[in-house]
Amino acid sequence: MILNPQHLKIFGNNISIGDYATLITASDKRIDLSTWETDKINGEVNLGAYILISPGTSIRSAKKITIGESTMIASDVTITDSDWHGIYDRTDYIATPKEVIIEDNVWIGEKSIILKGSKIGKNSIIGAGSVVSGVVPENVVFAGNPAREIKKLDQGEFVTRKSLFSESSTYLDDLLIIEKKTLEANTFLGWIKSIFWPKK
Repeated sequence: MILNPQHLKIFGNNISIGDYATLITASDKRIDLSTWETDKINGEVNLGAYILISPGTSIRSAKKITIGESTMIASDVTITDSDWHGIYDRTDYIATPKEVIIEDNVWIGEKSIILKGSKIGKNSIIGAGSVVSGVVPENVVFAGNPAREIKKLDQGEFVTRKSLFSESSTYLDDLLIIEKKTLEANTFLGWIKSIFWPKK
């Protein structure tokens, strides 16, 4: 499901997405999925099934970014596997990219930045506004700049986004009800007015 698909920006090749993904975009907060390809780099983005990506998220790859099943990404998150410029040679666009791996059922908080070479273990949570560079173990909460361990999570059974799409779930019906209620006041005349007087 892609809400406002006209605001989804896809650039490059080697971008894949699993079943039952939900991407939410807005006119002022696009989702940007980009891979860069030259004779020296070949970016790749693999998004797992059941994931949620919120408005303003940017995922840019010069090597490989893998995001696991049921991962939730809040608004304005940046995930990149490259520095995009060398430290001493600012014309070096290769800048030694390093693969990023985000495992299943990870929750990444709003305005977080996931830098090249990072690996986030399954079920872990990245607090809002965090900067991750390195390895985050499974079943922990990491937060801050630089992100560090705040607490460990119980390793019991997690209820993931995958369950929303089971036969017993009312999730899809609920979304249809929300959509109907949101749009019920819309009329053809209202649409015409919005074209000529958009601010009203």
